[in-house]
Amino acid sequence: MNRQQLAAALAAGQITQAQHDTALAALARIQFAEASAAQPARWNLEAAGGVASLHLYGVVGGFWGEIVAADIVREIRDLDVATLNVYINSPGGDVYDGIAIRNALRQSAAHIIVHVDGLAASAASFIACAGDEVIMGENAEIMIHDAWIIAIGNADELRVAADDLDRVSDNIAAMYAERAGGDAAAWRAVMKAETWYTADEAVAAGLADRVDGSQDEAADPAASARFDLSMFAHAGRAAAPAPVPAAAMAAPRKEPRMNRAQLAAALAAGQITQEQHDAALAALNVVAPADAAPAAPAAPAAALAPSAGIPGAPVPVEYAAGPQGSPAPEARVTERPQSLMNVARDAAALIHAGASTAEWVAGVNNALAPVLESADVGGGFTAPDRIGEVWTARPEGRPIIDSLGGTKPLTATRIEGWKWKQPTPAPQPYEGELAEIPTGTWETVPVSEVPSRWAFGNKIDRIHRDLGSADLIASLFNLLGQGYDAKSDEAVGADLLAAATALTGGAASLVEAFVKSFLQLKRLGATPSKMLMAEDLFVEWAQLKIADLPAWIANSSGFVKLDGNTSLAGIFDADVDFKLPAGTFETYDRRAVTVYESPQIKLEAQDIAHGAIDIGFFAYGGTLVNDARAVLKTTVTPAPAE
Repeated sequence: MNRQQLAAALAAGQITQAQHDTALAALARIQFAEASAAQPARWNLEAAGGVASLHLYGVVGGFWGEIVAADIVREIRDLDVATLNVYINSPGGDVYDGIAIRNALRQSAAHIIVHVDGLAASAASFIACAGDEVIMGENAEIMIHDAWIIAIGNADELRVAADDLDRVSDNIAAMYAERAGGDAAAWRAVMKAETWYTADEAVAAGLADRVDGSQDEAADPAASARFDLSMFAHAGRAAAPAPVPAAAMAAPRKEPRMNRAQLAAALAAGQITQEQHDAALAALNVVAPADAAPAAPAAPAAALAPSAGIPGAPVPVEYAAGPQGSPAPEARVTERPQSLMNVARDAAALIHAGASTAEWVAGVNNALAPVLESADVGGGFTAPDRIGEVWTARPEGRPIIDSLGGTKPLTATRIEGWKWKQPTPAPQPYEGELAEIPTGTWETVPVSEVPSRWAFGNKIDRIHRDLGSADLIASLFNLLGQGYDAKSDEAVGADLLAAATALTGGAASLVEAFVKSFLQLKRLGATPSKMLMAEDLFVEWAQLKIADLPAWIANSSGFVKLDGNTSLAGIFDADVDFKLPAGTFETYDRRAVTVYESPQIKLEAQDIAHGAIDIGFFAYGGTLVNDARAVLKTTVTPAPAE
């Protein structure tokens, strides 16, 4: 029935007030979905100059609208910007899509600035709470309320749905408490009241940081007016009571229930609003319908048993002593089918035989009770929880490249430079008195490097994109990027070792290698930025006792970590390199080597003829050794024991 038909049925006594209100609420939710479909959501993401802008204008979730987490989360995770501005004008929508978008924003390395341009209601309100800053536009509003669903099922199934709603609402309340402070239980009470906030009220409540009169140029001032808010208890802040602070809502209190006469008197005296009167009257109609028989005069309190009907009404004498002579419950002895297929087959047989509806429904209920997961061979009730890609240990980062100061941009197919040939000319003393001054020759030499190339390609059946995991290709590109990091760092390490100059005189111990390499670099005007040692040398170094160390190390502030890093403040920074041959020690001045690199190139092309998607990964980089004398290596060879 539509609204007019519901009102007519209520007036004619065909339905109760409670049935009327429940049907009206369901009708509002259905119309909300229809209005959302008729007014497609808009979202877009733009990035430039280290700043990105994400617009969420419409209803959240694939069922309600077109702001779908599967699309937006992938875009957010691919961003590489310092600041992300998020502009919101939304009446909410699907809880889990909203949570996914909120978590993606919280996990982003960017500084998140949320701008509420018009409305951030329901799921959109806790998306807004993900911002490092939340800015309310002039006349913008926020609304928070308890989660709701449209559910169909028996009493047990609806109880499960109610428990799920409580769990979801408690979770959302914790998000508000995290953003604004206070206790989650207090925010849950505010949600139950369906609370609307003006821009200033949202700031006062802690849900936003400030009010800004300037809106994003893409904002549509009339956009929030397009939303159908009839599903909510209040159609916007103007129609809602002033928000109650969370702490006050959480304060324990017990309000006495008024009867109809008391409600009418309180309304006439101005003690309650018309809206409060109507809400209390609707609740009273559920508990005690208006056409119920008048209650008998109250009996003495001692004669009353716990009330099971109208509050305050005495229990009839015949029921006061409790149940008498009740028959014992009958045990079920009907044999139960062992599979869901048998359940359906038995029900079909009863219907075909002309059994009444009560008979075949009873048979189905009896049969379903013992069905276990092992009996659900067809997977009708059980399904795997698809959690996506799981963590796998793999080396991360590029320690060698990072120790050289990172990379410089590669913009050509060849790297070329020059340097002075050694020894370089230097001024000499001369006698004066018009004598000839010292002279000599000088020479420059070219320095060049041809960049290396890295690539990987795959042809993927497009069903994996069309019907499979939306994260598959993004995860593959991420995996290739991590693999390239490891390979490129290993290549630079190999270039360093190949170009390194031998440490003069070698070294019989790791400490001697430290000292001699420092001196050899010092003669050149270089300084050891990093020292690398093979795995066996690190094990030896980590086991040294203070008594085995010279005073300049033993008396200094430093550390040796089991992650392969060791440092002595102001003296050296050393690390293990698993690629170095046993016994090898290496050190360098970071200025001696420059690494050039292109951006990682990730390509995706449609191969329509083969129903496939071609992906390609390309990268280019080269190691330019500026001065090989400032890169030293040696094999630590202990002196023979005497």
